[in-house]
Amino acid sequence: MTDDPIPRPLIVLGEWFRQMDDESSRRMNEAPLQAGTIYDISLLIDDHLHRLVDHVNAFANVVNEGLGRLSDEPDEYFNGVARQLEAELDGILDCYDEVRGLTPGTDDFEGWSLLVEIHEETVYQIQRWLREVRDFVDDPVSVARKRSVSDGDDTVVNLALEMKPPRQVKQLTRWLEYRARANEHAWAQHQRRAHRNSMIAGTLLGLWLGKD
Repeated sequence: MTDDPIPRPLIVLGEWFRQMDDESSRRMNEAPLQAGTIYDISLLIDDHLHRLVDHVNAFANVVNEGLGRLSDEPDEYFNGVARQLEAELDGILDCYDEVRGLTPGTDDFEGWSLLVEIHEETVYQIQRWLREVRDFVDDPVSVARKRSVSDGDDTVVNLALEMKPPRQVKQLTRWLEYRARANEHAWAQHQRRAHRNSMIAGTLLGLWLGKD
């Protein structure tokens, strides 16, 4: 690792990320407002997977495009990047609150629980990345030992956003298929939604696996 000081942009982002981590933890631990009963679990899953993918994709794009010039922009540029990341994380948390504020029926409980867990795991993975950047600003030596990679004669600290697909995505797809087969009357309608949900889940998996 070089003896260069921590780049000023990382110091700016570290303060933002500390606030984002604290606020997201507060919201995760806060009881949601009750939002009523679930009337169509497939439609709920369809809507929220769409929205979740949009927010995760936007968050990753801001990280990849907005943080590529750590030494070439003024503080205000990185304040703007942080605001964009904060907005996308808030969007994910809004979706999470909406889902967990709903009351599922007995038949819908498993699917609802899996959808809640997918949102939770998404937030947890983002929080872990925020903390790694923040911890690097606070104690670069310790983080370098865990996250450094060799680059010729130098050692480079890897602070890239790395996300893995939650196991609940596949579990939810299997649950939807099982649920629909148990209700022949709803099967034709479900097939159309299940196809869309499977495509969305595939997009989610591909994004977290780093594929296009």
